[in-house]
Amino acid sequence: MSSLEQVQLCLAMLAYAGSTGEAAKGGPALRRCVSTWLTRTPPTRELELLWGPASVRVWWQPSAPAVVAFVVGAPQAQECFLVLRGGAPASLWDASLESFGCLEQEPWSWAGDADGLAPAICAGLHRKLGALRELAPEEGCLGAGRTLTEFLRERLVDASRDRRFSLRVTGHGAGGSLAVAAALWLRDTQDGAWARDPAWDAERRAKVHCTAFAAPCFGNGDFISYLEDRLPEAEFIQNHLDHVPALWDPQTMLELPKLYAPHVREPAMIRVLVEAISTEIERQGVEYEQPPAHVLEGRLQTSLQPTFTAQAEYQHLHAYVELLGLSEVLDVDEIFERPSGSDDGPIAQ
Repeated sequence: MSSLEQVQLCLAMLAYAGSTGEAAKGGPALRRCVSTWLTRTPPTRELELLWGPASVRVWWQPSAPAVVAFVVGAPQAQECFLVLRGGAPASLWDASLESFGCLEQEPWSWAGDADGLAPAICAGLHRKLGALRELAPEEGCLGAGRTLTEFLRERLVDASRDRRFSLRVTGHGAGGSLAVAAALWLRDTQDGAWARDPAWDAERRAKVHCTAFAAPCFGNGDFISYLEDRLPEAEFIQNHLDHVPALWDPQTMLELPKLYAPHVREPAMIRVLVEAISTEIERQGVEYEQPPAHVLEGRLQTSLQPTFTAQAEYQHLHAYVELLGLSEVLDVDEIFERPSGSDDGPIAQ
């Protein structure tokens, strides 16, 4: 039997399914794609789509969704999983406009009385959370026209009152950051104490959990303190050779060029890029703090070409599957519809 962590990693990786072709446009084609992957992946075979997939695009990248969200669960089960994709796999050299959101932060609007704290998150993540709050599946998808909180409200009406309902939120990379933000937003708005959002669980029958894989830093120190108080169940899982969790902490980023030594010589362009971004973050007066995490001991993949990009993709995607013992049941390359063993995939987008 698969562990809960294995199930959630499979779901987080399956969120990348449908990144190309007709499914990338969303709607019924993406629903069929996700449903197929759920059925063919042993740890998720007992789960079925309950809501979604819902997706949203930004005008400067209309061919790929900026956010994908769907909910799965087993029939009659007292739990469901909210699965999130935050765009393409995160990377240091993401050239999209959204990547520059790290240079600004927005206050966490749902903190209320936070005991003098001023929690704030990355502006890019703030925009994605705003999109998720309004997101509803298209016609031809489950829950068409209903927002996430409308779906959850109805789901709880149908759930048994004999025991507590579990809502587990998960994602990988940028989707991992979005998963944490979404879980905290759901926790803060659960009973309607915050007037901006109607209650989705006024009786507080649901327990919100979160597992984020390979997530970059996305909040200031006050946000991490607030998160630990409001959502102590949030779990961060990181491969220590993955470069993405070091983003966007300036001091940690400066160590990235040496991350894969001696297999990879320090790349001059990576050094220049890291120093430029770190300097600009500090110049803007923006602070990022890494949350406590469960760290996996990754290993250098010396069979790859000795380049930073090849090693970075492996450590950000494939390594998690191997470290959690899922290599026999989950093929990351197949999810992205590219030849197995390729090292020039979507992380370089």
